Amino acid sequence: MKAKPTKSNQALKNKPKINKDNGVSLTLKESLLLLDQRNAELAVINSVQQGLAAEMDMQGIYDLVGDKIRELFNAPALGIYSFNHDTGMEHFHYLFEDGERLYPEPRPLNEIRNWIIKNKSLLLVNKDADNDIYKITGEKHLAVPGTRLPKSMLFVPLMVGDQVKGCVSLQDLDRENAFSDSDVRLLSTLANSMCVALENARLFNETEQRNAELAVINSVQEGLVAEMDMQGIYDLVGDKTKELFDSQVTIIATFDHENHKEHFNYIFEDGKRFYPEARGFNYIRQRLIETQKLIHIKENAFEALKKLGADTKAVPGTKLPKTMLYVPLIIGDTVRGYVSLQNIDKENAFSDSDVRLLSTLANSMSVALENARLFNETEQRNAELAVINSVQEGLVAEMDMQGIYDLVGNKTKELFDSQVTVIATFDHENHKEIFNYAFEDGKRFYLEPRAFDDIRQQLIKTQKLIHINGNSDEDLTKLGNSTAPAPGTKDPKSMLYVPLIIGDTVRGYVSLQNLDKENAFSDSDVRLLSTLANSMSVALENARLFNETEQRNAELAVIN
Repeated sequence: MKAKPTKSNQALKNKPKINKDNGVSLTLKESLLLLDQRNAELAVINSVQQGLAAEMDMQGIYDLVGDKIRELFNAPALGIYSFNHDTGMEHFHYLFEDGERLYPEPRPLNEIRNWIIKNKSLLLVNKDADNDIYKITGEKHLAVPGTRLPKSMLFVPLMVGDQVKGCVSLQDLDRENAFSDSDVRLLSTLANSMCVALENARLFNETEQRNAELAVINSVQEGLVAEMDMQGIYDLVGDKTKELFDSQVTIIATFDHENHKEHFNYIFEDGKRFYPEARGFNYIRQRLIETQKLIHIKENAFEALKKLGADTKAVPGTKLPKTMLYVPLIIGDTVRGYVSLQNIDKENAFSDSDVRLLSTLANSMSVALENARLFNETEQRNAELAVINSVQEGLVAEMDMQGIYDLVGNKTKELFDSQVTVIATFDHENHKEIFNYAFEDGKRFYLEPRAFDDIRQQLIKTQKLIHINGNSDEDLTKLGNSTAPAPGTKDPKSMLYVPLIIGDTVRGYVSLQNLDKENAFSDSDVRLLSTLANSMSVALENARLFNETEQRNAELAVIN
């Protein structure tokens, strides 16, 4: 019976045999070679890592690693790529083939890249490359434009966390079995080092970028704090935005919800400031208002706009851009307007940090505009109160009816951008209006009484003011008014009629009219004229009662 080998016997049995020709164990030689190789790899890795530790520029990292890999490996073709998962594109940061550096355009991710992303694993194809790639990915391997199909390929993923951010590729165009296990191991280690360096650089650049953004935001906010003029705010933010972004087009617009129009407060394109007329809301503006969310069209703008059901026409005098970013200006729960960046020539022009920075600037501008509005409104109210007080002081002392019409008419003519100021009273018994004060284009008119038209009937019936700010012919037709203008006067483009009400009766009206300009009268104009009309109604009633009392006293004196 054969004895079982002891541990010492087993070790002796496994001890390398001596080759008597050279006196060196074959396995020992291999171990020494392997050790030398590992030491060489470590030296390479250390030298690369030392360079990476000092490099905080992303492209600098790609160049440093790319140059080092090209020195180390006998591979005629080398590529370093990053993957944009949002757009499904790969970007070439380093591509070298046959002694020449290439700079191809980004292209859609192919099946090899999708396989690497899905499996999060390296891919080594050392022979029969076309067939092997087809078996693995189901896709024929196509060369990058300007390059040849390789015979050996090694793709190592660039992993950050559990996400494949890109890959490093070695390719031999003429040789099969070009890459050894040690090549795979070394390239994998270098790829890992590069991933760490790229992530550090990204975080560093992001911090630097955030600091730069904060500096921009602070400088804008400092300017906004001191600015209480609405147009000054639009100009300040517009000019700063134009400087900061690769936009070509910068727009700031506000929404007039009542008239369903957008007003262009700042529009700059290709080095030129534009001043377009207000226009109706299009689909994009409606979408901003309804969703209160930004709109970012990165590429295929014409098709993207068509899919949205949006207008594909540019603002008159401008061109349709290739990249568009619209950020809403929100105050409370209302979208008051937007800021837009647009690039006419380039797709994907605005990065995530651009979107973030513009959103912050838009928020700051919204706050500044609301502060300016409240400040201006307070200033305006104070000015209105001063006007009202001065008029009322005059009215208190005035007991002559025509004196009241003249006092209010003259003050109104001074205050408003009206061109036409009219004060008229109604003779309800004879169904006529009497012109107590009529002023147009620097000239006082003394018009004959005339019958009520549809506007006067509407004032009497509703006891509410009538404000026509644009499309006056169309709006007048809707009101049923077909009356020609008073003799010697013209049809206006903006009209405001405020009734003079005493008790429950409309005794007349005050009217402001602009002959040349639509949207001539603001909300504050309406408010101020309404207050003056109320003051005049009280003064007229006081004057009437005073005159009636005087007349009764005179009658009593005669009777006595």
